[in-house]
Amino acid sequence: MEKINSLRDAVTRHNRWSRANPDKMTVFVDSGHICFSGDTPSFAYDYTVILFVMDFTGDINDFTIPVMRWLWFNQRDLLMNPEKNKAFKFSTAINDDDSADILFEFPLFERVNVSRNENGDLSWEYLPEPRMPDFSTGGDWSSVFIDESFTADTGGSQ
Repeated sequence: MEKINSLRDAVTRHNRWSRANPDKMTVFVDSGHICFSGDTPSFAYDYTVILFVMDFTGDINDFTIPVMRWLWFNQRDLLMNPEKNKAFKFSTAINDDDSADILFEFPLFERVNVSRNENGDLSWEYLPEPRMPDFSTGGDWSSVFIDESFTADTGGSQ
């Protein structure tokens, strides 16, 4: 599945702490199922992803904002639909005065097109997400997540 690797890469790229502590962050699939219509061999993965951070010493926003940015490009319906974004959950466990474990949990959907190539062999490709229009007003998501003020060093505005 492409999205879990893409999520890990994006969070690592936009969070200095995770780059310095790669062994303290993991991304994995908790559970899921395969959706298919039977009309074609194409299908989709519908699963719950877990982003788990251990012994974190910063602010939870250092992870929340890069995850939201990633969702903006890769699963926008989770951000833009008030009912769906209730499924974006987190929990924390305070370890001591300086560190906590953080667990983010949210659903992802990945479509896979299955076909035969020119040699007659089965081939597959992950399909891109349909582009949803930006209906935001005032706060304008795209000005935050596309603008250069979103730095790679901290994941925040500078």
